[in-house]
Amino acid sequence: MPGRPLRPEEGTVTVTIPSRIRLAPKRTLAALLLLSACGAAEPPVPTPVFRTVGTPIASSLRGSASDLNGDWIVAAAYPGGPVAPGDRVTLRLDASGGGVARIAGAGEARLVPVTAEGRGRFDIGGEPWWLLWTDDDFRTAVIGTPGGEYGWIMDRPGQAGADRARAAREMLDFNGYDTDALKTAREG
Repeated sequence: MPGRPLRPEEGTVTVTIPSRIRLAPKRTLAALLLLSACGAAEPPVPTPVFRTVGTPIASSLRGSASDLNGDWIVAAAYPGGPVAPGDRVTLRLDASGGGVARIAGAGEARLVPVTAEGRGRFDIGGEPWWLLWTDDDFRTAVIGTPGGEYGWIMDRPGQAGADRARAAREMLDFNGYDTDALKTAREG
């Protein structure tokens, strides 16, 4: 019935094309495919994960947040994270863990706000940073995230030590990280 509104419960719709309009089947298909491709979004690129999800992970309770204050040099890091090997991280935190982080590397520097999320747990620029381990004197520290998207080892400038580097790698391994994927400044 021409002109009658379609009701949802009627189920199917029949479209009648006037006889003076003739569409070639191949051209119709090509036009429909072209139109459907216009709205197609590219699939998201999966974020690499360097940690076995499901492995227990814990933040360190050693010291206070302000013990992390000062300059750090990233000795090793997983690719694609917020820092790279050789970057300088400067932390200015109060006793509760709030403050600011300055991250410098690759010819640029940025300041990011820091909020405490618990002992040894921080939100830095919207990203979780967990202190997984530090030596007693806060010369070497391991930072990671529960999701395993990134992690790194950082030392105080001029304070790197082979024994602490080995202990830091062991702590990453203990927390489920793939230490073979860790890159150092020498490896680029």
